[in-house]
Amino acid sequence: MDPVPTQYVDRDGAALAYQVIGKGPVDIVHFFEISQHLDLLWTDPDIHHNYEHISRVARNVVFQRRGFGLSDQVPYVPTLEQQADDVLAVMDAVGIRHATLVAWFTTCGALALVAARAPERVDTLVLVDPLAQGPEASGELHGWTRPEAQKASETLRHVVGAWGSGGLVDLFDPAMSTAFNRRLMALLERSSSTPAAARANWETVGRLDVQDILRSVQVPTRVLRTFVAAWPEAAVRHAAELIPSSTYHVLPPPQPGSSLGQAAATINDQYEEVATGTRHETSADRFLGTVLFTDLVSSTELLARVGDSTYRRLRADHERQVRLAVERHGGDLMTVTGDGTLSVFAGPSAAVGCAEMISREADEAGLAVRAGIHTGELERDGTNVTGLAVHIGARVSAAAEPRQVLVSRTVRDLVAGSGLTFVSRGEHELKGVPGSWELFAVTHGEQPEDLPLEESMQTPMDKMMLQAARRAPGLARAAVRLGNAIERRRART
Repeated sequence: MDPVPTQYVDRDGAALAYQVIGKGPVDIVHFFEISQHLDLLWTDPDIHHNYEHISRVARNVVFQRRGFGLSDQVPYVPTLEQQADDVLAVMDAVGIRHATLVAWFTTCGALALVAARAPERVDTLVLVDPLAQGPEASGELHGWTRPEAQKASETLRHVVGAWGSGGLVDLFDPAMSTAFNRRLMALLERSSSTPAAARANWETVGRLDVQDILRSVQVPTRVLRTFVAAWPEAAVRHAAELIPSSTYHVLPPPQPGSSLGQAAATINDQYEEVATGTRHETSADRFLGTVLFTDLVSSTELLARVGDSTYRRLRADHERQVRLAVERHGGDLMTVTGDGTLSVFAGPSAAVGCAEMISREADEAGLAVRAGIHTGELERDGTNVTGLAVHIGARVSAAAEPRQVLVSRTVRDLVAGSGLTFVSRGEHELKGVPGSWELFAVTHGEQPEDLPLEESMQTPMDKMMLQAARRAPGLARAAVRLGNAIERRRART
């Protein structure tokens, strides 16, 4: 089986590369890690063997995060929202209505978001070594000891600080840290990402907290614990425990001298088993969404000051502005009650933009608005939505000051990398909601600088290897097979 053509879909003006492998009766969508280069993976004989096998039972779609590998560079870190939207965009481009989704390491959060937001598009979910919290996430860490988190952070900084030298192997089981694997990983690193993009993406991953997203996943999920030694087993298990319908599987460790492809072989068996099983129906009435509450401040005092007729006109104008703002940002205005509104959005970035527009237009009209935003599991109830997330959103709004947009930690984490800036407003007790909640106000501080669009790190030898991957894949696989065999012999002596 030779490499398949690379196809592209436009995402915000940049080309996102993907490949379609096989024509089987079921669909599997693989969201690869940043170093899993689409062309170079064909040069690994074990991965090639798996491609040949799985292509007979499924149509496979493979791609990396926006800005990596064969895709156009982008001058920013794609948010979880953007990554989730990219998954659905690729599925739509291929004509896939629903599929088994497979995520690797740091892409697990994005695919969990897809499953939580659009459960009807997901048959089953396979998460390979997922994290509910990065080692540098704020707040209490679960499944991590502080020394483990510190060591993981140091390892990640070392990897990105020497990007292009194969340091990603240091994240894996020591049995895989052979000289040959390190050389191959160095090639993958140089061919997949620039140092600046790798550093920015790993820093964002280290701070992410997707616990609320995992709690909202309702599709059947298989969580795999494999050879990523940098994540403690307890942290991966914690991610599995948060998903209501998940099963947890610890795979055997790789043998000394194992190649990168051999180490992944047991993972392939797992997702094939999941994908070829029975499709499970999910409730389309339950989904992960973002609620925006707005409320006119001191409306009674305003009424007494301007009189009934003027107040009615001001309120009618404000309601019309809210409807237009919600429509412009792709949301649905669910209810208008008194001086307040409730709207629902697919993701928090649009909700924040809408809240800021509503507040700005109200201010220009001489009105003051407070707004609160939260992302959580919602349930459709006729033309309305219900659920704990609705109550939390209302309490967040009630805690906001006039002309302030206040968000929950979940919202802040989901839009990390979008350019939105926040300042903590401390811990709050939300009436009727258990626990203490840290809330954040949207600010307008300095925006992060764009990532530099650097020249590729590829050496002339790297470019020759990439050409071989496309033009003479069999020859490239033979060279890799020989190198793997030498490492296995060394491991036995």
